[in-house]
Amino acid sequence: MATHGDPDTYDVHQETGLPTIISLRNVYEGLVKYDYLRHSEIVPELAERWDVSADGTVYTFRLRANVKWHDGRPFTADDAAYSLMRMAHPENYNSISPRGSALMDALDKVDVIDPSTIRVTLKIPSASFLPSLATDWILMMPKHTIQAAGDMKRTVNGTGPFVWVKHGRGVSIELVKNKAYYDQSLPYLDGITFYTILDGNTRFAAFRAGRVRMTSMGGSSLTSQQAEILQREMADRVTVKEHSALARFVLLTNVAREPFNDLRVRQAVHLALDRKNLIKVDANAGVIGAAMPSQGAWGFTPDELGNLPGYRQPRDTDVAEAKRLLSEAGYGKGLKVGVLGLAGRNQLAPVVQQQMATVGINIQPIEENVLPVVYERFAAGRFDLALFPFSEALDDPDLFFALYTTGSTRNYGGFSDKQIDELFQQEKQTLDVAQRKALVRKAQQRLLDLAIHPILFWNVSKRAWWNEVKDYLPAPGSFVNLKMDRVWLDR
Repeated sequence: MATHGDPDTYDVHQETGLPTIISLRNVYEGLVKYDYLRHSEIVPELAERWDVSADGTVYTFRLRANVKWHDGRPFTADDAAYSLMRMAHPENYNSISPRGSALMDALDKVDVIDPSTIRVTLKIPSASFLPSLATDWILMMPKHTIQAAGDMKRTVNGTGPFVWVKHGRGVSIELVKNKAYYDQSLPYLDGITFYTILDGNTRFAAFRAGRVRMTSMGGSSLTSQQAEILQREMADRVTVKEHSALARFVLLTNVAREPFNDLRVRQAVHLALDRKNLIKVDANAGVIGAAMPSQGAWGFTPDELGNLPGYRQPRDTDVAEAKRLLSEAGYGKGLKVGVLGLAGRNQLAPVVQQQMATVGINIQPIEENVLPVVYERFAAGRFDLALFPFSEALDDPDLFFALYTTGSTRNYGGFSDKQIDELFQQEKQTLDVAQRKALVRKAQQRLLDLAIHPILFWNVSKRAWWNEVKDYLPAPGSFVNLKMDRVWLDR
């Protein structure tokens, strides 16, 4: 398989980028997972079964027997409890957990009942707890290895179907079949090699030539033009599938400092964006959306958004209003702002600059940085605007709202709004789906009114694999179904 980058470190609890989880999900496992062909169904993984209390706040997991870490030590309830708490409350473990702390926000404590049983207690009932637990980020890691080394940044020791062999940074990662795996019928493959190919055109050329059998994932998989080429020229040899990436390009606004602490300036940015044009620039690999994906169960549809300011066509009314707002805010002669971006992911920057210039916002040349530096700047609030692709593990409001809720580790830019916080607390405790949807829609409208972190568009991903690759089906999003234990080659 091709990948578009290397893991920054091997400690999946502390990482957030797709290149980390693509390979390491085959080494580490969770308590539960989504079924690899029926993506809406949650099935056992390291937990054989579980029970839920009547009030929905206590989950009791009974763990699979005879599971061993790759170093030969047994997997126990101590490992499971330690892993969950390290992700949910990283501050107590000299750690960070951008994904885990967002996904496990409702988790209060984990008790070890016996060597094969844990009891998880939630602060409140949470409709998203079990779905979050089943994503590819909530993985069990060995307590004894972490305590001996201090972290897992340079060490790999999982329970999964594949064993880590070697990593040549910028070249490849090699995994081989775990011959001591608890399910002796799996995995089907003898091994997987992940080739690191940074350039998208080079990745595509390697796939067409058969040097890799699967494309990369997420926004770094195929462009629309590349997918069309494969469908036109290689349809008899390769499979191309389109799926929702649960990813969006965002103009992150730092409301903690001028000028974006002014609602009028944020509204001007929102109104200046020509989203339909941006989608065309990105090879039509996107759809209009707001804070939740329009392709999913919770978001406003493109038709609903089509008549709203910032989305409607023609653009004249919105451009004129943006200019008026800037003038009212004291920037009638123009406004200069800096933009932070992720290296290699700023193809939209020139068009965004052009669109902002039409209303008097002069965006400086984008400041590109690698992912760890970008997240460091986010955490420190050292940016004005950021053009950044955010991805989520599943289509659930609890994850997407982490960008907006007070105190969230992913709330970059210092935004805080009492009404949004109240709506978030209400929806996450509401088990009735219809009632929850009404609360989520109200929150999305509030975010549009406040012009917080304008969404450029939601990505549509296209993946491809050679037809000899069997029993693979991309799931919605980039962080489900990365485990390759049931994939096989027809050779």
